[in-house]
Amino acid sequence: MTTRPPRDAPTDEHRPPTGTRRDRGTPALLAAFPVNIAVPLPSPGVYVGRAWLAAAGLNDTKVSSNHLRLTRAGGRLQIEDVGSRNGTWLDGHRLPADEPVPIEDGSILRVGETLLVYREAYAGPAEPEPAVGGLTGPWGLRAARAELDRLATRPVRNVLITGESGTGKEMLAEAVVRALRRSNGPFTRVNVAGITASVFEGQLFGWERGAFSGSGASNPGLLRASAGGAVLLDEIGELPVELQPKLLRVLENQEVLAVGAKEPAHVDIAVIAATNRPLEEAVQQGRFRLDLLARFPVRISLPPLRERPEDVFAILRALWERAYGPLQLGRVRVDVEAVELMMLHDWPANVRGVDQLVAAADPAVGLKLSIVEQVLGVRASTAAPPPTTREAIQEALDACGGNQSQAAKRLGLSRAQLLRRLKAIQYEAGERPARKR
Repeated sequence: MTTRPPRDAPTDEHRPPTGTRRDRGTPALLAAFPVNIAVPLPSPGVYVGRAWLAAAGLNDTKVSSNHLRLTRAGGRLQIEDVGSRNGTWLDGHRLPADEPVPIEDGSILRVGETLLVYREAYAGPAEPEPAVGGLTGPWGLRAARAELDRLATRPVRNVLITGESGTGKEMLAEAVVRALRRSNGPFTRVNVAGITASVFEGQLFGWERGAFSGSGASNPGLLRASAGGAVLLDEIGELPVELQPKLLRVLENQEVLAVGAKEPAHVDIAVIAATNRPLEEAVQQGRFRLDLLARFPVRISLPPLRERPEDVFAILRALWERAYGPLQLGRVRVDVEAVELMMLHDWPANVRGVDQLVAAADPAVGLKLSIVEQVLGVRASTAAPPPTTREAIQEALDACGGNQSQAAKRLGLSRAQLLRRLKAIQYEAGERPARKR
């Protein structure tokens, strides 16, 4: 670790963010490759190099003695390459030497053969956290893990899991069953979208003998057959509005009214629902009942993979070892540029997309940049530099009808890079970035 006199350093370098730091967390660099460790930002005036990283637990001989420095101007973090031998890369683009560049929350930093993700407010431990119900997430699943831990101490029966397709909602549902201490009972998975409306009521609630033509014998239905355990109602957002009231009795009173029955029957069951649709929006559009949504007091959200690039390599490693055995970096080739390209990717299929990449790889060859480029359909070496003007971005958005993913592709960026660039331009213009909804 070396300290050189800062050049034109502002007086508010590394000024902490406003608000309660205990609640919001503190700025940190989350190492994503080759190891996982959370690193606090260096003190003002400290030049980050090989010795500084080694002291933090990151040994990288490709990093220069004085590689880069982080400063704050106007409360905003900037990164500057200080003439390193192998360069400093920000979001896939090499930085010019001795020129401070703004860095945004979620930006991906490559120094030597180390990949880090900058987080403005990190409140977790320095060491990576274990899997959440089989879902790998050393950094990005803290909120889901906290909700899962709280389940064991709350008298809850109804849980809603939200997340895009491929984020692992069914695996999380299995963890919810364990947290609710219902693993000894049956666990029934129901694809709501796969049951036609005409038979939905009978399938779930059962029927009495003679309730309809051809019902020679009674049927308990899936809910009563799962008594003492749990049922997963997958894709609950696809349930027709006219059928939604029929679930209210179950969720509210643990009662099931079979088709043809005069009195409801009590059933001891936990109901876990999952959806990849924003149900609050569906409520506003009249496609989902507010009273039904309100019956789920606990809601656990799984973030998409594009929002947690710091987890990407850990996920690949877990899938690789499941398919091929241990991924030992000393023996298996893994190009840092390949991992960087993965971290910059949008992953529309989320973890399923990583699984497809693992399936396409040759374990005898390892993870080369060329195979990642081929599977993802992008070339790291030909990526265009990020646009420097608002006009270039707006022109791309207009040409793509406001579709951010298409505009990013047109500009040679990932969607995450585009959003970070938009945020940087807003800051440069003195605007307040729009809050996420």
